[in-house]
Amino acid sequence: MQMILFKMDQQHYLISADTVEEVIDAPTFTPVPLAPKWVKGLINLRGSVVTVIRLAELIPITKPRYERNVLIMKKADERKGVLVEEVIEVIDVLPEAIQLSKQEAAYSAGIVSLGESVASVISIDQMIF
Repeated sequence: MQMILFKMDQQHYLISADTVEEVIDAPTFTPVPLAPKWVKGLINLRGSVVTVIRLAELIPITKPRYERNVLIMKKADERKGVLVEEVIEVIDVLPEAIQLSKQEAAYSAGIVSLGESVASVISIDQMIF
């Protein structure tokens, strides 16, 4: 299965490419008054208004120094953006390569060994839609 590898504060994460429609550079955001702290703001994506969520505020991970990319996720007719530090690449991961982790968080689907590093597999589509 194809997965998108990205990093957040020197940690690597994977998310299923099936849940991501596209990756864009972080544009200018329109703030949303009284929104939860994990909502970064709104963007205009080719005429559609998309809510962008800050991943570092949604799940308990260290906030990166900068956030460069937005993963545009789609479920049915609804789109949401997820702000991440930096997308590295799209890789193929065998399902049997995903090891269950001891972490029992709602967003954690396991871990994958990537040579000298380890990436956490996250599943956040149920959290944002």
